[in-house]
Amino acid sequence: MHSFVSVGLLAAAGHHDSSQVPKDFPWTFWPECYSNENTTEPYCVFTSQNFASGRGIFIVDTATNAYQFLQKPAFADPNALRRVNQYSNPSFEQREFPGKGRGLVANKTLHRGDQIFASTPLIIANTDVYDLVDSERLALSHRGVEQLPSTSQTLFWSLLDHFKGDPVDDRINTNAFEVYLLGGQVKHVVLPEIAMLNHDCRPNAAYFFDEDTLSHYVHATQTIYPGEEITITYINNERAREKRVANLKMNWGFECSCSSCSAHPELVSQSDDRIQQMRDIASALDDWTPTSTATPEAAELLISLYEQERLYASLGVAYKHAAETYASFGDKWNAMKFARLSAEYEVLDKGFGDVDVGAMRKMAEDPEMTWSWKKRVGFERRGVGACGHVH
Repeated sequence: MHSFVSVGLLAAAGHHDSSQVPKDFPWTFWPECYSNENTTEPYCVFTSQNFASGRGIFIVDTATNAYQFLQKPAFADPNALRRVNQYSNPSFEQREFPGKGRGLVANKTLHRGDQIFASTPLIIANTDVYDLVDSERLALSHRGVEQLPSTSQTLFWSLLDHFKGDPVDDRINTNAFEVYLLGGQVKHVVLPEIAMLNHDCRPNAAYFFDEDTLSHYVHATQTIYPGEEITITYINNERAREKRVANLKMNWGFECSCSSCSAHPELVSQSDDRIQQMRDIASALDDWTPTSTATPEAAELLISLYEQERLYASLGVAYKHAAETYASFGDKWNAMKFARLSAEYEVLDKGFGDVDVGAMRKMAEDPEMTWSWKKRVGFERRGVGACGHVH
């Protein structure tokens, strides 16, 4: 049994005229909602045309979740978005790339840590909305797009659609990013600006979604020169080429032609070997038992492998391993050195409030007060061999 329903805490069903919305009602339109035997709460489309200084947003979710979003600084604090959606003087320009389509190139030199842009989503959708039948789920998405401000509708329709199905659903599926919000719930967000960045398995920029500001930040992770394309990774790029290519083909419908994927088979084989060695070393460094083979030399090798693979966006992980390993042997100054580096890189990839970023900042201040300090003092120092396996 499927039905169009009202949301009791909102108002009577069927009202969509914004002129009838009370002044203190937080949404621009009455929500349209659906439920069935598979849903515990109706799923509705909640639209605010005033959000982010008129950029607008629509949320496809339950009323419980939608009202939790209203408590975020993005909605509640007028100053929360002062660094977001600023495109009057961008550090990039759009360009067509043969065989790849449109992308963004730098129009000035960008250094590691420079903000390239930050955007609020036009859409936040609960992935559980698929509990509805397709016609009802699509009705909510179509209603949401219709209710966006006209400039944001134009941004939405400028998005590419790879799968050539329903025009709204296809643009959402092609361009949505998966994020975890409201205590770890999986949501899909659509951001037109980030969608203009092309994929590279060895990117020069990193991104994260900040829950407080409901904003997607993009920063340079290395020097990017004028005329150079700005790229991000769409996938977990710390995998063998075959898995990366298959992932991109299945989810985005294209064959990866980045320099790492299109290299000579011999070079691809060496890269895959390095990726496997990185896994082996990371596993050894994560072993905190008395038989651990972790050493500072192994941690330094891990950093070197990340650099060889040009995985600069995730280099903070390798620096974190080094910081903790040096601390575990009581080497204060190297622990501080690598903790500083880790915090700098990881904030670009994981966000301002990330737990690891906070832990590395604390270690950079006083390694002796962190959990790993001298944990391995007295352990026999056995190394990780050149093959990458523990000995």
